[in-house]
Amino acid sequence: MKVNIGVSARHVHLSEEDFNILFPNQKLEVYKELSQYPNYASTKQITLKNGDREIKNVRVIGPFRNETQVELSKTDCYFFKIDAPLCNSSDLTSAAEIELVSENTSIKRKSVIVQNRHIHISPEEASKYGFTNDQIVRVKIDSVKGGIMDNVHIKVGDKFKFELQLDTDDANAFMVDKNSEAEILND
Repeated sequence: MKVNIGVSARHVHLSEEDFNILFPNQKLEVYKELSQYPNYASTKQITLKNGDREIKNVRVIGPFRNETQVELSKTDCYFFKIDAPLCNSSDLTSAAEIELVSENTSIKRKSVIVQNRHIHISPEEASKYGFTNDQIVRVKIDSVKGGIMDNVHIKVGDKFKFELQLDTDDANAFMVDKNSEAEILND
């Protein structure tokens, strides 16, 4: 079964409380809709900082989350000299600490993870194709530098668009472009 590939660059999900600290008296507004409803790229960007190392213009993704979560690639973590865990979204149990900086102020949060590679799928499609939430599958990447990718999690959710989501490290390793597809291997 073929699935389109989406690439997720570093980004930040903020809690409403943290947003109000970083951007007092402002609103979280849509800059661009994203493929996975109800997520959208907002007009807000922040700087991530650890000691003297920083990355500017990191996009804030809406809507608000219960807890602030920073999603980085392993390469970003090496740059920041932090050891963020590889885990599913919202699992901040062992998250690494980072400073989030706006034009107004800064806050430190244990919020950094490297998200597991995953396939978004609706409950209807999951049932139709026999997948369950957090099931682990393998995929074959069709690209110039394609290959087999293990440990891909199935993420079942209402209104999810059927799509394999990779971070920039995985996408670059397989030389994925906007037309790349993957095939889910059921073995």
